[in-house]
Amino acid sequence: MSVVAKAVSLLRRKGSGKAIGPIGIDFGLEAVHFVQLATAAGQAPVVHARASLPFGCPRREVLANPHQFRSLIKRAITADKFYGRKAVIAIPAGMFRTISINYQAVGGKDAEAAAVLRVMKDRLDGDLADYVLDYLPVKSRSKNDERLALVAVSERGPIVQFLEFARKARLVVEALEIGPVAISRLVGALAQESGSENVLVINSGRRASYLTVISGNDLLFDQEVAFGEYSLIQQAAETLDMPEDMARDLILRSGVQSGANADSVANAIDEAGLVSTISEILKPQFLKLVEEIKRVCLYAASETRGGAVARVYLLGSIARWPGSDALLSSLTGVGVEKIPDPLALFPSKDEGGKPGRGASAPEIVVATGAALRGLRDDG
Repeated sequence: MSVVAKAVSLLRRKGSGKAIGPIGIDFGLEAVHFVQLATAAGQAPVVHARASLPFGCPRREVLANPHQFRSLIKRAITADKFYGRKAVIAIPAGMFRTISINYQAVGGKDAEAAAVLRVMKDRLDGDLADYVLDYLPVKSRSKNDERLALVAVSERGPIVQFLEFARKARLVVEALEIGPVAISRLVGALAQESGSENVLVINSGRRASYLTVISGNDLLFDQEVAFGEYSLIQQAAETLDMPEDMARDLILRSGVQSGANADSVANAIDEAGLVSTISEILKPQFLKLVEEIKRVCLYAASETRGGAVARVYLLGSIARWPGSDALLSSLTGVGVEKIPDPLALFPSKDEGGKPGRGASAPEIVVATGAALRGLRDDG
């Protein structure tokens, strides 16, 4: 862009009073997701640009190869009219873990950070200098000095390499974020009208899932549980004596709860009793998740003076399975729903102010939550 063009662009932005936020980026299971929002004074954010590009290979290959990484970012940036290169990037799953800790709160923020570090020094192997740490205090319900915090822990080497890849891809990284924080920011926007209700988000992955509890705008709890798509497919394949890829296709087509799919082939499968068979095969695995959900709900109630979990959202790989939300609802006795289209919250700049619709998917929840950072006063 020429100097004159830059000046014109800058004047247009100032004159309109419009602020374009950073690009929220999430490296999902099978694709990278970009979302950018814009806002004007006194107005709700609008969707400025969005893109989702499949990796075309295992995600780990993209994250290990600077050339593939740079090529993917370039193609995503040019897929829509993204403004600038400032980005808030969600650290890919597998590069961090979260730990809940209790610490003594004394003094200001510096003293609080020092207290968190003292606790973490005893919880981690090796020197603290070998790790990148960030923490989020959980709103206290206690009258004493003991506080609860969620600490995100990453090994320093992979994070430094990740940031270097982003720099070489010409991204200006304003912040690195973890998925649970981005999800809590978006769920807070979803639940603005419902006040401080407790919400549980189940983010299902290939080999593990994450249970995140949000109370109002506060992230209350986040934990990894050993429940994932891979073990469920493996169980179905072994029981039905078929290859795993065939079992996965069958589940995606038929679903795991009767009447969950309107597809004619799926209906024929349902009538043959196969859906019920799949449901019975997978129930023992789902019941393990149900036990974790019940435990987390009890924890949320204890931390919020008896406040029950008002709603449960399901996203991730298992959310793609027809009937997965209905099956979990029947097993838990709590209404489980797939998280709404996140961009439906925001009007689209291309549709005369109407909410965005059609092109987006639940997989962009984390990217949308990251894109909200900087457009909200609480960060």
